[in-house]
Amino acid sequence: MNHRTRHLLLLLLATPLAYLAGCTSYYKNVEACKEKVRADYPDAASAPLKITGSGASYHGSRVVVHATIQYPPKPPATKPLPMPAAAECTFSETSMTGFQWLVPAKLAPKPPIAEADE
Repeated sequence: MNHRTRHLLLLLLATPLAYLAGCTSYYKNVEACKEKVRADYPDAASAPLKITGSGASYHGSRVVVHATIQYPPKPPATKPLPMPAAAECTFSETSMTGFQWLVPAKLAPKPPIAEADE
């Protein structure tokens, strides 16, 4: 095997491994965000949270987790009322750099109030 063939073979073997490294961080980040959502949800005892899906950007730098919250029925309703919930996590490689609730409004951060110009 000559020198060029050996380098070509190494390149062909290394390329898929580089892509797999990015995929691995994608899945780890999605799972880390799901765990953060479960841990940060304050009403688990009174209204259970059920994760329904997730989506992530390229290499998992931004992950959004979708869920539903099952509120107990209020009369005259007889079935639990599922309400949507969502949270966003941001990552730098595999380190979580940010977390915020998107929905419901009571968990989502309030925008800062700008002072009125006079």
